[in-house]
Amino acid sequence: MPKTYSLMEIARLGALFLPGDFLEDVMPPERREYPLKVAGTDSQFALGDEVDFVEDHFNALKRVLLLTERIDPLRRPYAALWIRRPENPALGEVMVAGGSLPSEGADIMPLWPEILRAFSGRPTRRDRGGGQTVYFPVRNSDEDIVGVLELTENVPPLFI
Repeated sequence: MPKTYSLMEIARLGALFLPGDFLEDVMPPERREYPLKVAGTDSQFALGDEVDFVEDHFNALKRVLLLTERIDPLRRPYAALWIRRPENPALGEVMVAGGSLPSEGADIMPLWPEILRAFSGRPTRRDRGGGQTVYFPVRNSDEDIVGVLELTENVPPLFI
């Protein structure tokens, strides 16, 4: 029988292979900050289709997330990479997701205590509705935290 791993161990292994420098530069410089207002919308941010990615960086990150989801075939968690918004670090968003978006979706939203702990360098876990989520810091080559790896299992999505 195959060995099963804790979600935290899977996240630790996945984070070892995530190129944090690619996460830091996954968006081209001209797209890193959304315009604060877009005419004709109620949102304070640009529309989602205005986001652009550096293709090589995005594909490398996506590949590592998909492989991380396969580390333990008995668990099959889904993975996502969160970043803080440069114009407001109290807000975050998913930059790249593996096989599925997290239950929070792809919107820019206020960060919650567990993910904030990971952004401060402390891996953490969150029990939610019959499942579990872990958050693990992602570092660049300078050892700065540039994002958070989320691994979630058995948590139903908010939207169906």
